[in-house]
Amino acid sequence: MMKTAVTVLQEMMIKMCEVPKYECIAQSGPQHQATFEYRCEARGVVVCGRARSKKEAKQEAARLMLQQLHARGVPVPAPYATPPPRAASPAAPASPERPALPGPAAPAAPDARSSVALLRELCEEYRLGEVQYELVGDTGPPHLRHFTVRAALGLHQRSATATTKKQARQQAAEQLYTYLRENLARLTRDFVEEEALQRAQEKSILRARTDEALERYAELAGADDAPWRPDLGQRVAHYHLGEDTCARGLQALAEPQETPERALRRVCDELGLRLETLALGAADTESVSVVRLASTSPALSFAGPTAAAAATAALRYLRRTLAEQPAAPQPH
Repeated sequence: MMKTAVTVLQEMMIKMCEVPKYECIAQSGPQHQATFEYRCEARGVVVCGRARSKKEAKQEAARLMLQQLHARGVPVPAPYATPPPRAASPAAPASPERPALPGPAAPAAPDARSSVALLRELCEEYRLGEVQYELVGDTGPPHLRHFTVRAALGLHQRSATATTKKQARQQAAEQLYTYLRENLARLTRDFVEEEALQRAQEKSILRARTDEALERYAELAGADDAPWRPDLGQRVAHYHLGEDTCARGLQALAEPQETPERALRRVCDELGLRLETLALGAADTESVSVVRLASTSPALSFAGPTAAAAATAALRYLRRTLAEQPAAPQPH
């Protein structure tokens, strides 16, 4: 069965990490003889196709887009690798005596249809649950290994064996997907594979962009010149200290220590805080010592002309704060 123009264009754009955009922009004519116009945009090219139904108009727009991409040097599989018609001199209809010659056919693109993505979209759309994949077999010598992957959905499961884990996963998903479509044909007749693949590709691109943004955020957040930002996801439970923890902190404060720095470090260990120290100022000028208690919100920083003075200020704050903890209500 030959693939439709929409399917071929979708698979080509998936390889380019893009998604073609379709839009029904016009409807003309009487209700019983309506004509629809679909707009398609991909790779910076915009074309429009017209037909008597929305489905045919979408296919026509995709066919015209494939012709335009072929004219721009993009490999397009046959039979869609034909040059677009010239606007100045429209081509005459081909006669039986002289059939129109197709353009040079590009090598057929490999099938980009992902059974894993189709199965995931089918399960999400009809609330069938999440498919579980499990590697159940790994046999053969190192140079010729065979992997067996099992795809399970509830009581239904299918297994497949291939030379790579990815291929075995795809084959197992394809078997399970085919089984579900055959047995749920009446309930899933409105499931369109082209639209499901498009949704899956959009989600994949969104996940990739999200992961990239998170990595970029982690790099910027860890930089020395990164501006301070409040933690909007913080909870009281993250910073609440029980009576036992406060008692251990007060006990550590009461113990004699040689230096304020050691006393502060002992108290921070009891309270589960991280102690950070740094010096501000150039080497040839007077510097300021700063100690910071992490992780607290808001950030607690204490400064002094020396490290001992900064630690003393932090100890004074902790002693006052722990002593002011409200007593727990007595049970009646």
